[in-house]
Amino acid sequence: MENSDTVEAQYFPERWRRFLWTAGVLMVLLIVAAVSTYTWFALYGPCQVSTVQGASSALMEQLTLFDSIYESIPSLTPIAIFGPITQMEQILMATKEVAVPICMQVARNELISAMEGLIRALLAVMESKPEATRTHLMEESKTHLDNFTAELKFVKRCAPFCP
Repeated sequence: MENSDTVEAQYFPERWRRFLWTAGVLMVLLIVAAVSTYTWFALYGPCQVSTVQGASSALMEQLTLFDSIYESIPSLTPIAIFGPITQMEQILMATKEVAVPICMQVARNELISAMEGLIRALLAVMESKPEATRTHLMEESKTHLDNFTAELKFVKRCAPFCP
């Protein structure tokens, strides 16, 4: 009887050591897999940080150009704003051509909508549309611009793991 007790006592610690060793190996594998996934997303994912920064600066450059032309308009007569509107439309077309990662599509579309809304508002000024129409178009453009800013901040914060 004493022999069976000692055999059981020796067998249990060996089994326990094997279990702990297997659990340790599994934990290490899980950690390596998590780090590998993070590294892959950061380096090769669809929304790399460097790609987001490049696209963000390109969009902000387009917005700065657009805004600089818009700032010159108040000193012009309604018929004289045709030239700046043409330049703004060219910037709008260039903005549509800016390549952005999939996570920045919403931000770019909001910027495009803001630009289109402002151009429509300026055309309404040229056509002597009612003040309510012009105000509504300007507010709509401002809303899209605010959405662009918020979306851009969100994407910069979540890159490279943006949905």
